[in-house]
Amino acid sequence: MNESNATHVPSWARGIDDYGRRKWHRDQPGRTRRGEYIGNFIFNLIFLWIVNKVPDWHLPFILSSYNVILWILNLNLIVQAAGNGLMAFTDLAAMRRISRIVMEASSFVTAIVIFYIYPFDFSNFYGLFWLDIVIPVFLVIGMVVSVLKIFANFWKLLFWR
Repeated sequence: MNESNATHVPSWARGIDDYGRRKWHRDQPGRTRRGEYIGNFIFNLIFLWIVNKVPDWHLPFILSSYNVILWILNLNLIVQAAGNGLMAFTDLAAMRRISRIVMEASSFVTAIVIFYIYPFDFSNFYGLFWLDIVIPVFLVIGMVVSVLKIFANFWKLLFWR
């Protein structure tokens, strides 16, 4: 804002041009990220155990095709856990961006496989037939978000300071 207009602008609005710049370009502090990565690592290991126990539970809405996608779910959770473990121990910005690109690519491939080999059937399960429509929509939204996050992290890897 130039000085000639500064006399007509209230004092609380003079810094509006710089609003949010200090926080928008800055990542979280390393301590916060490290705890987040360790928490995600533990969550992925717990979820890996749960995903492998689902066939033993004999849930009525899980089809036999769940065993076909079990390998991609395991692979995705292992990639997520490894990426979070790597980022917890190395706090380099380039390594963080590359890890996020690999983790999002893994999530994208997993969502595609689950979308095409849909292992659920809620049509005969207590009026939850609408989930057979909603879950694929959420998978498509997740695929779009994953692609956008891949491009954003690639952009940050190349051009961010």
